[in-house]
Parts: sequence; C-alpha cells; structure tokens
Amino acid sequence: MDLENGIPSDEIESLCMECKEQGVTKFMYTKIPMFKDIILSSFYCEHCGYKNTEVQFSGKLGPQGIKYEYTITDEASLNRSIVKSEYATIRIPELDFEIPPQTQKGSINTVEGFLARSIMGISELQEDRRRYNPEIAAKLDEFIAKL
Repeated sequence: MDLENGIPSDEIESLCMECKEQGVTKFMYTKIPMFKDIILSSFYCEHCGYKNTEVQFSGKLGPQGIKYEYTITDEASLNRSIVKSEYATIRIPELDFEIPPQTQKGSINTVEGFLARSIMGISELQEDRRRYNPEIAAKLDEFIAKL
C-alpha cells in the first residue's frame, strides 16, 4: 500500500449488482490534507457498463464531529468539491434543505453535484405522486424548481 502517493494498491473481482456477472473493484488509499486517510473504491463491469464509486474513511473517527461551513457567493462556488462520509449531514438553511447521514454516503462531489443527485432522488417517484397525491407532488415540483 502506497498511502503517500495514492497509488491503487488492490484490485479484486466483484459481483456486479446489475447483471450478476463479474466486474472489477479497484481500491486507492490516499490522504486528504487537513482531513483524513481515505479509501476510494471504484467498480466497473465490462459486461453491462455499470459503474460505482465510493469513499470510505480509514482510521479512527474522532471523539467529536467537525463542522465545516461554506458560503455560496456565486455560480462558480457551486463547483467546490466536497467529501461526504456516511456520518455527515449537508445543510442548506437558505433552502430549508438537508442531505442526512446515510444519504449520498461515502462520495466526493461538487455542491452542484450533490444538489443534482438530490433532485434526481426526489424526482424519481414524482409520476406516481402526481397520480396518487397531486398536492404533495405539486409542492415537491416547487421545491425541485427552488433547488
């Protein structure tokens, strides 16, 4: 394992959850300055093209959490990269919006990317909501537009 240079140190065959064929998972061990040691895993299935990436934290969790605040000042600010663990919450008080722990866990994305994934998640069942609960669907459509 070459933690200092972030060189992929492990590659294993893994079952693809989409097509049930064998794919490959690659692991890279690295350190984010002023943050933590992490393990990046990347899965790819050559049979169906399915891809998945995840971030896991190696080492111990601290006795207390850490709070980071970031203010969006312009459109370029949306391109800031964020590492979100399975324990982290992303809050946007101006939108009364929260991405809780266990949601979008173990990922690296931009602010805009986290918002886009949230929009996709909320939108997923909108057609069913429009059919069975149009009031809720209308409110969610407004919220999606706000996001």
